[in-house]
Amino acid sequence: MKNEVVECNELEIDGTLLIPGFSIYLLKIIHKSNIFFYVGMTGDPYYPSARSAFHRIVGHLELSKRSTQNRLHRALNKKGIITNADRKKLIIKMYHFPIEGFVKWPYNDMSSETIKNNENSKHYRNYKKVQKKVCSLENAIIIHLKCTAETKDKVLNTNEGKQLDNEKMPFPEIYNKIISICNK
Repeated sequence: MKNEVVECNELEIDGTLLIPGFSIYLLKIIHKSNIFFYVGMTGDPYYPSARSAFHRIVGHLELSKRSTQNRLHRALNKKGIITNADRKKLIIKMYHFPIEGFVKWPYNDMSSETIKNNENSKHYRNYKKVQKKVCSLENAIIIHLKCTAETKDKVLNTNEGKQLDNEKMPFPEIYNKIISICNK
């Protein structure tokens, strides 16, 4: 009997990646000798929901041309990573930073009408307060990476990020950790 080689890939998922909530994540993508970065967040800017980080990365890699979530896939295509043979050479490492403050929406639906009727609720105001901080952190990281000589050509995010106004840097420990990972 001939010995067959069986291809087996292994994926280990930390349970925190499966929990809906606020977070920032950094994807470090290696393709051949090239290194790229993608910075993302969980926490919708309007709907008071935050998907799990694992859900977000799955959406980022969706191959459908009609997907609105697959920004990473489209960015990789622009870098010439188009075919299954190209994708087979990818290594993607995710750094996930959960951020406290997400509380599940207490109402039965998330229709625009329900949200509008509850915009002044303590729940929605608290959601928006944390979501804006998470968004500010994501923007600050993207701006830093796009303005730094060593990383500017490696960032796959299409948005330029937005400068923090006069606000204090939210979650500086996360910011510093992500910048140090990218500078290694």
